[in-house]
Amino acid sequence: MGIGEFFKAVVRLTVIATLTALVILSAFGVGYLLRAAQTTEVAAAVPTPEIVLTDEDAPSEFDVFWEAWAFVEDRFYGKVPDEQERVYGAIRGMVNTFGDQNTAFIEPSRAAIFREDATGSFEGIGATVRLDEMGRLYIAEPFAGRPAAEAGLLQGDVVLEVDGVSILGMSLYEAISLIRGPADSTVVLTIYRDGVDEPFEVSIVRARIEIEVVESERLEGDIGYVSLSEFSRGASVKVGDAIEALEAEGELKGLILDLRNNPGGLLDEAIFVGNQFIDEGMLTIERQKDGPDQVFEAQAGGVATQVPLVVLVNGGSASAAEIVAGAVQDHGRGQLVGEQTFGKGTVQIPHTLSDGSELRVTIAEWLTPDERQINHEGITPDIEVERTQEDYVEGRDPQLDRAIEYLMENR
Repeated sequence: MGIGEFFKAVVRLTVIATLTALVILSAFGVGYLLRAAQTTEVAAAVPTPEIVLTDEDAPSEFDVFWEAWAFVEDRFYGKVPDEQERVYGAIRGMVNTFGDQNTAFIEPSRAAIFREDATGSFEGIGATVRLDEMGRLYIAEPFAGRPAAEAGLLQGDVVLEVDGVSILGMSLYEAISLIRGPADSTVVLTIYRDGVDEPFEVSIVRARIEIEVVESERLEGDIGYVSLSEFSRGASVKVGDAIEALEAEGELKGLILDLRNNPGGLLDEAIFVGNQFIDEGMLTIERQKDGPDQVFEAQAGGVATQVPLVVLVNGGSASAAEIVAGAVQDHGRGQLVGEQTFGKGTVQIPHTLSDGSELRVTIAEWLTPDERQINHEGITPDIEVERTQEDYVEGRDPQLDRAIEYLMENR
């Protein structure tokens, strides 16, 4: 075999092994262990299967793939992309056929960025983003005092391009990976904004973003307020400590848990946070493609299982945040105030491939204790209150005001 033929054989086996990995991964979805995960997901780890394939192992369906590969490589007039770029393109195209925005392929350099998320800090623009029903990426919340807000981005802005690259049709992870980047580097976003005739560009200097996971204060009327920004490692302990600190100042007559714009995080942290408010019963159900449902039960000993409770939610409350909100609502433990939640009730497993690239694959969904579906549905608050862009700009918070009012009225 000549060097050229040998190289092509290696590329051929690499493509076969990598494209087959997603199928093999599905078989390892049972019996996984909970783990630290990317903050826009509830995730779990699976054993990494050893994949050893020979050319003869390739399914017959790959024949047409190689016909196309060879013909384009031989006849294309222009610069031919290198083999790695074509392999990545093939994987990305295959993953996209599943039609799930949360199942994605991420190249090595971008995958490394996501692995820091569960620590409570990251490098980027300082904003939460979402995909709308049309697959457009929009700004859910620019964090005050962070690069996105300082550059003038507003809630609801739609991102059309990142550094001149259209992100229409990209998965959520792919789009985020383009926006994220090293501190002090610049990213240019092309923005569409309602009321503005033409799209415009916004240059943002990325920064190291340290997230205050839990913030708390004592409000009028002996009402405690605790805001949880994400379910990163240790979030449940911080929530418990914050509540105990508020109670140390005097008995609480009511408590507000703010999960607005909380994108989710770790499943075990969601369960532990739920335990702080619900002392018995089911917290959530995991339903996989195959196999029995897995039920997660509350454990007694939470610090706030009796105090009157309101949970604030909005369109940016997703995943783990929806698990907690749904459990509170189903148990009648408190009132949900705000707006319909995002509706992200699926679980992804991150699977690192041999070259450092990563597959993120949806393998299950989460249901509320009453078996209500979260995915694509979201959680409807008991008391619906809108907070408009004008409210944000003017510093008004009618949702928080309504939560305080409810607790004062129902003592």
